Amino acid sequence: MRLLTTILFCVLSLDALAQEVYPTGCIPWPIHEAIPTFTNTQPSILMLHNLSNNDLWVTRSANDQGAQAGFNSLLQAGKWSSLAINLDKTSLPIKCIESQPGHEQEISCADVLAICQWPKTKFPEIDSGIFWAGENMHLAPLQAFLARQGYVLQ
Repeated sequence: MRLLTTILFCVLSLDALAQEVYPTGCIPWPIHEAIPTFTNTQPSILMLHNLSNNDLWVTRSANDQGAQAGFNSLLQAGKWSSLAINLDKTSLPIKCIESQPGHEQEISCADVLAICQWPKTKFPEIDSGIFWAGENMHLAPLQAFLARQGYVLQ
């Protein structure tokens, strides 16, 4: 009986990784392309959730003329990261690289990411640009981390 209970909990835990559950107030952001482009008209925080069972590297597309070293971010299965975009009228194409031991391949972000955007975001005064405000955390610790850094998400 214990073995059956343990197996059941393991299966339910794996199923929870693939569910799209957005934080209250965060508006789902549809992804229609393999390489989505974030375009903003005001400063915003995007929340990215890895729905796959594998680790992902989220990177800027090679076609992005503004690509910078250090932008790549590891997003483990079931975890969240927050991307801060604090520039006016910025366009940012990203791509997803699936990472398994001994093998990496580019895959469609539409198949593995759930993204939502906070409609109103207050940034700490010193933060500007495009950067990872928080990376590779479970949702509740990520939200607490952002609040501790001075972000107000509404």
